[in-house]
Amino acid sequence: MTARRAQDLQVASTQPMTTKSTVDVTLTVPFRTMAKIAAALLLGWAGLRLWPEFVLIVVALVLAVALYPAVGFLERKGLRRSTGILIVALGLVVVGGGLLAFVSTALAEQISYLINTFPTFRARLEHRLPTNYPVLKRIVDEIFALPTSPEMARHLERPLALGTSALAGVLSMFLTMIVTLYLLLDGRRLYAWLIAYVPRKHRDRMAVTASEVSVVVQAYVRGQIITSVLFTVYVAMLLTAFKVPAALPLALLAGLCDVIPVVGIILATAPAAVLAFTVSATTGIAVLSLYALYHLVESYYLVPRIYGSSLRLSTLAVILALMVGSALQGLIGAILILPLVAAYPIIERIWLAAYLSPEVIKDHGALAGAANSKNEGVVETVLQGERHPWEGPTGTMTKLGGPPSPADLAPFQGAHR
Repeated sequence: MTARRAQDLQVASTQPMTTKSTVDVTLTVPFRTMAKIAAALLLGWAGLRLWPEFVLIVVALVLAVALYPAVGFLERKGLRRSTGILIVALGLVVVGGGLLAFVSTALAEQISYLINTFPTFRARLEHRLPTNYPVLKRIVDEIFALPTSPEMARHLERPLALGTSALAGVLSMFLTMIVTLYLLLDGRRLYAWLIAYVPRKHRDRMAVTASEVSVVVQAYVRGQIITSVLFTVYVAMLLTAFKVPAALPLALLAGLCDVIPVVGIILATAPAAVLAFTVSATTGIAVLSLYALYHLVESYYLVPRIYGSSLRLSTLAVILALMVGSALQGLIGAILILPLVAAYPIIERIWLAAYLSPEVIKDHGALAGAANSKNEGVVETVLQGERHPWEGPTGTMTKLGGPPSPADLAPFQGAHR
């Protein structure tokens, strides 16, 4: 019996196994989850379609924040909010219309003169170029060839497309101003409606954030208007004094380009220098030098005093912000991103301080305070991991000499002791 049993087992072991095991997996997605996924996809699609309108609203919000102090001033004088907004709107229309009426005639004449004498300017400049610099001659030829380039000709051959683009631009500006006025009129109610989504325990911090970010935006817009006007007046006087053609269009171009940090001065200088060299080589060199001199004065003297401590951004931070902003939304993005970047220290101090090390807040505040003074000692202190002179012997916030930026650190000094 035992031998027969062993033989049967041996035969069974040599036969292949034919039994197959299958596992059935059933995936059940709840209806609520499917609804959430569909809603997320719908919101993403709507966001992509409505992105231009969102940018328009952001521009209107920035303008409303910038104009709010004027409306508040009129309210404190006893006027109703609607009356104050109407006065501000009429003031903008009067100033804009007066400026347009003042410069339109001269602007049209100078542009017409520039177009009619364009070949003469080109021949005069090419005659003054040194023959031993072929690269420079090629660059000048390409600049003068732009108005007659095939790309420009294709654009000019489509007047309907150009008219549609111009009409769309005017309509966008009009809608932006309308939204701005309505934000001034009923923005406080809208803000209260939106802030209701924030838990009540966080609303104090939200109020402080909104107030401080508003100060940054107002300083940015106010400072940008002042610097643009100063640059426009400077260029108009400079080019008129040197009898450079099209002085008024070049001055207006300089004021517009001044809005664009770093790159704007290059865009404003290039055409002015080209037309200045058509007058004489001495005029061209003088205009180039005086443009560069003004840029240095504006960057290192005017801007720190006009903007104050509201926009303490290094040149590297500005360049990186311009790259990101222009990649996201072109010129508008490059302009709007700067106050957002400048507002980050406020966000860090108010919302992120509880999650970051106290040393991070102290070091960032010290670096921000020393940004304008170019104090490399603060940078070295941070790199070496040492305490700042205004910290106490145990790293507390006991002031020994006063921190470089008390406004950045004071609201959270008590939270980290």
